[in-house]
Amino acid sequence: MARGRQLNKEEQSLWDQFANQIKGIHQNKPRELPMVKIAFDERPDNHKKLLGNITRSQRLVQTENFIQYYKLFKKKQEQPLEQKPFIKIGEKQAGLDTNTWKKLHKGHMQPEKILDLHGYTAQRAFFVLEEFLIRSQRNNIRCVEIITGIGTGYKEGGILKRELPYWLNRPAIQALILGTTYPAQWNGGAVRVLLRRNR
Repeated sequence: MARGRQLNKEEQSLWDQFANQIKGIHQNKPRELPMVKIAFDERPDNHKKLLGNITRSQRLVQTENFIQYYKLFKKKQEQPLEQKPFIKIGEKQAGLDTNTWKKLHKGHMQPEKILDLHGYTAQRAFFVLEEFLIRSQRNNIRCVEIITGIGTGYKEGGILKRELPYWLNRPAIQALILGTTYPAQWNGGAVRVLLRRNR
């Protein structure tokens, strides 16, 4: 068929019949699979993960609460403090009534919480001690005990035993304390601390 030639009626009729039989070409769409919803806690393989996430969330909330309290505590401690006398372990502190001091000094006041610093480096022990005392005072715990151990190599004892009196006299920590004593006078490896009430 030459280019530009017109179709006659018979050819046009045949072409129209053929064209009408042709269907449009549609692109194949990806088949959508039905979504199956499975509750997280109903999947046995994720039961432990769910419990772990809940516990971790609780820890994060507790940690966040402590951080907020700690910031407020630090801000308060940054304010000018009056110079207080050095706390000497085993000696009655000014502002502590005699009866309470006798109960503490003679061991009649039992600790509600105990912090054992065995195995800590000096730097780590200080931060753990500071957090322990802040948390205890915040929770209105009055009497706590700090165990440093006696240590070896020095007449004054190990580094934790030697440093503890200075840590207790740092302004931020000293402001929490009403009195300190050794629960056993023959053993300086533990110190009992009476904390102020949280107001």
